[in-house]
Amino acid sequence: MINLFKSYYKSTKYILNLVKFNDKNLNTIKYNDEFYNGLDNSKTPVRVFYSSKKECQSVFIFPGASPYAENHPGMIMLANALRNVGYNVYLPRIPNLKNLLIIKENVDWFSFCYKELLKHPKVKGKVMVVGMSYGGANLLKASFEKTFNENPPLSILSYGTYFSIETALNFFLTGEINYKNKLYKITPHEWGPIVIFYNFFKTIKTNLNQEKITLLLKNRIEDNDQEVEKIKNHLTSDENELVDKILSGNIDQNVKDMILEMIEVNKDLLNYLSPKNWAENINIKTFIMHGANDSMVPFTESTMLAKKIKRSRTLISFLFEHREMSSNRGVFFKIKEIFKMINFFASYFKFNR
Repeated sequence: MINLFKSYYKSTKYILNLVKFNDKNLNTIKYNDEFYNGLDNSKTPVRVFYSSKKECQSVFIFPGASPYAENHPGMIMLANALRNVGYNVYLPRIPNLKNLLIIKENVDWFSFCYKELLKHPKVKGKVMVVGMSYGGANLLKASFEKTFNENPPLSILSYGTYFSIETALNFFLTGEINYKNKLYKITPHEWGPIVIFYNFFKTIKTNLNQEKITLLLKNRIEDNDQEVEKIKNHLTSDENELVDKILSGNIDQNVKDMILEMIEVNKDLLNYLSPKNWAENINIKTFIMHGANDSMVPFTESTMLAKKIKRSRTLISFLFEHREMSSNRGVFFKIKEIFKMINFFASYFKFNR
């Protein structure tokens, strides 16, 4: 009974930290920038949020595909909130994901990074691991590796992870979410087409200049807007038309056909990375959370993932939802959603004691 009370207290404190988080206060949050030995034997950054407690559990938060890596406000928000409820939190950089590269080697990086972080002098006993968005699927796949089997984490927490390339792709192409037998039309995040073309455009046959367009997308990812404009000046009208559609997320039939061809050419890699094909073999307790407002990966991916993993618990939060799905629900509904989150994380913290 005491442990249950402590779990609810910790969960409530954690949720309040998330709710009160403000991007404007990012510069006031304290952390240590350290390094771990990367898969390529390089000094790779890991940002550490140390708790004020002398003895505490550790949490490893693995990133999604983002050029911001450990500087992503969402990552800092989660790490700081977990630190404030008594954990040491580690945000390792995965270089390929900072460069938005979708490759098999990412799984090896996750596994190797996990092994290296376990060697950290402040890491004691069993740890908790968290995977963000695309990184969540990589983490789930890495859990089959020898490193995880020899020293498994207490649990895996998946935030906004996809389940199947086919269904996630359908969302990018159509903007449709089918939820409770009702079809919703939502504007997908423009990063989706950018990531797909950046990784796979060179793998299909076309008369367009693949080298220049891929380089342009790389500069867009890195926020080098001046370089983007320079490259655009050297593209043909057809190439500029395609680039404009990619950058704006305007997927017409021509763009759709290109994406479908890229998926077909790279299906072996994408099947390897899709939890749909192997998630039923995951034995580690998995907590799955997804926000209904996610325009990068639809929350229905997590509902399908939960059905596949036997030892799982799921929370779909409608605290913030798409305008297209909202029915202008009032204060009572929001309070109810907050209590759902508190219950979910109380269960999470209790399990990981």
